[in-house]
Amino acid sequence: MSALRRFWPVLFLALLPLIPLWRAVFLGEAIGPFDQIRQMAPWNGPDPGRPWDVLQADAVLQFYPWRDLVFEAWREGQLPFWNPYQLAGTPLLANSQSAGFYPPHVLMGLLHVPTAAAITLLAWLHLFWASFGAYALARQTGASKTGGAIAGAAFGTSAFLLAWTPLASVPTTVAWIPWALYACLRLFDASEIRAAAMSAAGFALSFAMMLLGGHLQFAAFGCLAVGLGALWRVGSEWRAPKSWGRLALLALACILGGLLAAPQVMPALAFGEFAHRRNVPTEDGYRAFHSGSLHPMSALGVPFPSVFGNPAIPAPGEPRLSTYWPALSKRGDNFAESAIGLGPVAFLGLLAAFTFGAWKRTGIWLALGALSLLLAFGSPLNRLLYFAVPGWSSTGSPGRAVVLFVLAGAVLAGVGWSRLSEEGAERPRRAVAAAFAIFAAAALALASLAGGSSEAWMPGVQPEAVRRIAASALADAMPIAALLLVSLSAVCLLPERWRSATPAAALALSALAPPLLLGPAFVPTGDPSLSVRDGLPKAERVAAVNDRWHLLAAAAAVLPPNTASILRLHDLGGYDSLMHRDSVALMHDVSGEDAAPEANGNIQFLKPRFDPEKLRDAGVSEVWSREPLPQLGEPVVGLGGLLRYRIPGAARASTPAGKASIVLDGFDRQTIEAVGPGRLVVRDRTMPGWSASVDGKPAPLLGTLWREVELPPGKHVVEFRYTPPGLSFWPPVAGLTGVLALALLSRRATIRAKNGLNMHET
Repeated sequence: MSALRRFWPVLFLALLPLIPLWRAVFLGEAIGPFDQIRQMAPWNGPDPGRPWDVLQADAVLQFYPWRDLVFEAWREGQLPFWNPYQLAGTPLLANSQSAGFYPPHVLMGLLHVPTAAAITLLAWLHLFWASFGAYALARQTGASKTGGAIAGAAFGTSAFLLAWTPLASVPTTVAWIPWALYACLRLFDASEIRAAAMSAAGFALSFAMMLLGGHLQFAAFGCLAVGLGALWRVGSEWRAPKSWGRLALLALACILGGLLAAPQVMPALAFGEFAHRRNVPTEDGYRAFHSGSLHPMSALGVPFPSVFGNPAIPAPGEPRLSTYWPALSKRGDNFAESAIGLGPVAFLGLLAAFTFGAWKRTGIWLALGALSLLLAFGSPLNRLLYFAVPGWSSTGSPGRAVVLFVLAGAVLAGVGWSRLSEEGAERPRRAVAAAFAIFAAAALALASLAGGSSEAWMPGVQPEAVRRIAASALADAMPIAALLLVSLSAVCLLPERWRSATPAAALALSALAPPLLLGPAFVPTGDPSLSVRDGLPKAERVAAVNDRWHLLAAAAAVLPPNTASILRLHDLGGYDSLMHRDSVALMHDVSGEDAAPEANGNIQFLKPRFDPEKLRDAGVSEVWSREPLPQLGEPVVGLGGLLRYRIPGAARASTPAGKASIVLDGFDRQTIEAVGPGRLVVRDRTMPGWSASVDGKPAPLLGTLWREVELPPGKHVVEFRYTPPGLSFWPPVAGLTGVLALALLSRRATIRAKNGLNMHET
């Protein structure tokens, strides 16, 4: 009981993510809208009850395949460098979001944990770790245990993190931002150099894990937060020599953390030199980038995240659409991209933090929240970053910076609730309750006005339909919003003699608010099985003909992008945020037009106007389509009614003698048995980093598009190996750095344990 009283916030924050993840944890379902993908060919499953969400679909189309490949690579004793199944072969580690060297991913693979279970376990871990980090920051800022627990709940189960949970690289990266900030601030608070060195080691590890998490845009936001925290502390004590020494130590820790993450980050940066999205910042590009900023009305969702509707609930009369109506009024809008909502509990605590002041301790969080909002809502600061910071022009929506506002707001909410529970706070509690009621009611009223005046961007959707859906969304949200508004106001108005009941009530409401507002099935889950019957050409390459992809409705797609990786089927198309420009050019050339659908430039489909000869030259031996393809002759019907066309004479590997077979398609190597003389051509993409050997002896790798090698007469074993550019120097450096950081941390733990023992004996 003593331990429970001491550590109850940790237990509370560990159990809390089980509420939004309950279907995955207790029913064994996989995280992701699998039913949305299974309705497409070749499965042709029933229409799902959940509306289509193009961003959430990436959980199945990108993150599940990437995690599945990474886990298998480690399970098979290979390195997760290469994906042989998409885009005629494409880098896996270098796309960054696969996070092939992230330690928990390595562990899941080595322990042979099934992919769906591993993703669920990691989702729980990162939601808890994010919550615990916000708790630690709130406690560091002066919050009580209860206030810290409320801060942790507000961040770890925020609408932002729950909306991004299916897109695994985001919570994986974001979960480490609070810990990097925590270690940074402790470094500046340390009175002795030894304690500062320990904090620097902790920062180096947290910083490295943030980079290894895979989503470099959110890692960049974490770097901004750390930079602001360091500047704030130096600025507040700029005359103290200690501050400048701590800043130098932090810079050294950043270098050490960067070295730890370099084996994954450096290949991503090296591959970025060849990426299809690599660009030079331009005014047109900036306007497109700026269009991803949040609309001012998004701020109305701070107290109630579902005030504009819920992407998991079908719209009345429009079951294909959700009640999240801003997606209809602004092209490209998505709930996850604009999930600014703190929720009513955190919003009330935030108001309380303003009421009680204490700016010296909380000023850093006000500054971080302000910086986040400036970025998210499209201030001129975005222009500076876009044109001045290398690579910033290739990142995603600036609205995602709102994650820092959610973190800062959660910490401030924890401090505010701590103050509300103090003795003599009865009058401030009344003021906060009144302010909360006014702000929340105003937000609901303004959201109603915004919905009533909205227009549709998509042809065929009438303004009346948008307004009807907006009214329905508000009607659904109003009862729960009113319940929470009244409940929280009542908590604040408790008499002084019932002050001890305030923390417990606030804590209970913080746990209940997300499932009440967003729904218990907000995080999509389903059966991950996407298998098809036997007979697929495993060693050959297929191509699926598609002509469209939609933002607001599921397309009638064939072999949706990257599902071939789940099937371990070689596909000419693919979907990645980092693709080699030559691979994209190949798809354009074969298709006879831009191979990307209008809705997503990172998807590459085979278009109906393709050239059969170029398809054969690309090693495609079978084409799948819903519609007849006269240029390929007579089809074979199979796989759920699909038309399957064979391309005679096509092969992924060939020699003049006509005898070549692929023995192994690995994640860092490929083995071919072939008969010479002549040139062996393997129609898998070659890129910098590939090397070849014939019968164990190094051989020149020929060709610029495909892997080619010259063979002497006779039967030979040819092995191709891939090492991502930018990798070779960094693993030993990262290993030594990691050993040093862990040694420092273990020494700190030993010292603290001895001190604790001595105090106990005394």
